[in-house]
Amino acid sequence: MGGIQWGIAIEEDNNTAWVTLPKQQSVQTVDIVAMEKGRLIKVPCSCYGIAIIDDQIAVSGDSKIYIISKNGDLKKTLDVGGSTVHSLSVGQKHQLYYAQADVPKSKLNSIGLDGTVTSISAKDTYNVIDVKSDTIGNVYFLEYQASNLKLFSFEDKSIKTILTTKDGLKRPFGLAFSKDWSKLFVSNYSAGEILVFLCN
Repeated sequence: MGGIQWGIAIEEDNNTAWVTLPKQQSVQTVDIVAMEKGRLIKVPCSCYGIAIIDDQIAVSGDSKIYIISKNGDLKKTLDVGGSTVHSLSVGQKHQLYYAQADVPKSKLNSIGLDGTVTSISAKDTYNVIDVKSDTIGNVYFLEYQASNLKLFSFEDKSIKTILTTKDGLKRPFGLAFSKDWSKLFVSNYSAGEILVFLCN
């Protein structure tokens, strides 16, 4: 790769991974079949989170989310305030959920492509470093300092803690689900390991 990587978004139809390279202020593509890297696309920031939304790419940096074309043309800038946006996930209505680990206490928020920020829960969250939404509107997020994985339930609008240090979490930095949602993968930064959980 062209530098240290952070975020990854998969475009399965094209066998392409989009990877953020914060120090290069760039996004790089990877052919996930041939395992060959593509060209560097410069972006306006040290970018961390990345998501594919419609036929565009959302990348995040210091308090902003940039919407760019797949050729790298800047289409829109969304200001979320606060500090670095570490992670992005696309919701059912094309809203972007975002995580800001440098913010000690915040609401679980999303932002629309029109720039409207919406709090989806009244309950506070803490040092959220990664966030993922599922196909029915639930949102999963990691509080990395407390080493918690929490779930915002679409059904009853509540936040529940589903994994803690007792389950092996140690300063987790990232999470991902398998394509069929049968497995959950959590990266334990301080332990240098990947945890795998079966989902039901």
